Amino acid sequence: MMFYFRLAATNIRAHKRIFVPFILAMTLLTIMNLVMLSAHSDVKTIFANTNVGIQAGVAEMFKYGAYVMIILAVILAWYANGFLLKQRTKQLALYSVIGFGKRELRRMVTAELAICAFISIIGGVIFGTAFSRLSYLILGKMIGVPGKAAFGLNPQPILETAAVIALIFMLLVLLDANWLRTHQPLAMLQAVSAGEREPKTRWLLLIVGIITTAIGYAAAIGITDALGALQWFFIAVVLVIIGTYALFIAGSVFIYKRLRLNKKYYYQPAHFINVANMIHRMRQNGAGLASIAILATMTLVTIATTITLYRGVPQIVSMNNPTDFQYIRLTTAEKQSKSGVTPAQNQAGVAAIAKKHHVTITKRSVATISAAFPVKLGTEHVSLASDNDYKGTFGPNKNLMNVSIMTLANYNQMTGKYVQLAQNRILLGTTNKTKRTQLYFGSRRMQVQGTAAMPYTVKNAAVNDGLLVFKDDHAILQAARSLSPKAEKSIMAALGSRQTTVYLNLKGSDSNQIAMTKAIKHANLGTVNATSAAQNRKDVLNWMSAFLFMGILIGTIFVLATALILYYKQVAEGLADAKRYKILQQVGLSEREVRATINSQLLTLFYIPLIVAAVHTAVVTPFIQRLLTLFGIYNWGQFVGIVAATLAVFAVVYVIMYKATAQVYYKIVK
Repeated sequence: MMFYFRLAATNIRAHKRIFVPFILAMTLLTIMNLVMLSAHSDVKTIFANTNVGIQAGVAEMFKYGAYVMIILAVILAWYANGFLLKQRTKQLALYSVIGFGKRELRRMVTAELAICAFISIIGGVIFGTAFSRLSYLILGKMIGVPGKAAFGLNPQPILETAAVIALIFMLLVLLDANWLRTHQPLAMLQAVSAGEREPKTRWLLLIVGIITTAIGYAAAIGITDALGALQWFFIAVVLVIIGTYALFIAGSVFIYKRLRLNKKYYYQPAHFINVANMIHRMRQNGAGLASIAILATMTLVTIATTITLYRGVPQIVSMNNPTDFQYIRLTTAEKQSKSGVTPAQNQAGVAAIAKKHHVTITKRSVATISAAFPVKLGTEHVSLASDNDYKGTFGPNKNLMNVSIMTLANYNQMTGKYVQLAQNRILLGTTNKTKRTQLYFGSRRMQVQGTAAMPYTVKNAAVNDGLLVFKDDHAILQAARSLSPKAEKSIMAALGSRQTTVYLNLKGSDSNQIAMTKAIKHANLGTVNATSAAQNRKDVLNWMSAFLFMGILIGTIFVLATALILYYKQVAEGLADAKRYKILQQVGLSEREVRATINSQLLTLFYIPLIVAAVHTAVVTPFIQRLLTLFGIYNWGQFVGIVAATLAVFAVVYVIMYKATAQVYYKIVK
């Protein structure tokens, strides 16, 4: 067996142009997998300052992130290994000529992969451990974790990563063995030497590409509801991926054939050679270019979205916490309370705890809700919502609304105003600014006197919220009785258990406010569901930091995949074009004209995917923005700015990758 390892080492040195990038790619995959598995393994260390729920949630997220990493590693390894085999067809055929059988070829290829696996795992573990520590320091800086923990030094993720990469290489060994079993290297060599025939325009594939891309784009642009966007997101992504592959494979051949019909364009030296060459080449290049376009789009969307989530922490907190602190009050003023605490005792107790923790209460408001239930708010009629109203193809019914009901006395107490209402008049407030002059509750007509203020309503992206203010309980019961027996029953039950929420604006450090919240939760003051904006801000920051961390890692994998495909395509193009351009020079084409033709072809091949990725990203941007509203991020301008900046940075990185790999092409052609 040592003979095969020596032969494998010789082959790797002789074909370092294709083996070195493969080893580097597998080493980087090892590093990325080690970082993700280390993050999953050390969640309790990284997020030591958070509660158990966040630790469990982040651990689950990193676990699925590790699965994604492994899947991407398998795909990239399979692609790179396939390229290695195709580019070595001639070498394998020569080994067959000198007497190597399939068993000997299989042993040689297995030895090559074993050497590559050893180098990749050792290098990946060494650099991955160092990079894991660096990643921890960055993540720890984001969430305020002390830097003394042993992130990246845990042997468990190292062993898990080594096992994953080893299994991937074992899979490659099996794939290579199957390839050698089903292919005859000599026959393939003869097929390659025979050249390619001009491909036919694949009309069915072209039509499928146009239709699937159009449907995916229409869904991204046309679905304006957040939940509808969530339902259609993966369907739209799959449709656009199918359309991209179909258009690159069939559409590119169609376009180049149309260009050939344009005599003024076609019968120019650079265009003539480029178009004639590309017609034959796009059948095999189409899938690779489509892969680059899709990977570039995934990179842009992943990084831009996770950066937006991280930058949007203040928006998320403000959407979920209308004030610095709030709690539901259960005192003697609330009928369902059994605490025996009076409202005055509750207020004084909370104030005393705040003072003890050096927190000042700058404003206190009390909101008492008589009832709350979902309704459909039509042009003039109000009706109870049903389960089917939540199950629309493109999201919930647009008229669906979660409505809170208050009496006028409680409304004036909450707002500090003095509003008066007649018996058949109401106030209406909605988060989507709906205006109505009158509303019918069954047959009962109520005049809308004005707009109800909603200072403490949390904006919900899925379903709009509303507030109805009636003169008193009697007016509420009359409207409910007219609406339906079910509504009357629900309202009567709700009136017996009104919910009173106290909202506080505070002045003090976040740590003091969090300590105050914990103290109030443990005190017997008739308070439940106490929530602090400071605590929420800390929790959300931890979540979004984890999202950003994972997004950057996955984005890095996408960039690596893009670079790998770019490099291998440049090598493949160079090896295929070397003889062709040599013939062109022999028939009189100058070196300058040859270089101009090469530049034209390379620009066409490798800049079109970047343009397509930019178009895909521009179309999907409003789609993603609607999904971000589910997190509480409504700042459209910020997201567009981040997408534009991400696109600009990626374009620079892409051009650098193109320029670097293009040099390999020029060297091969020369």
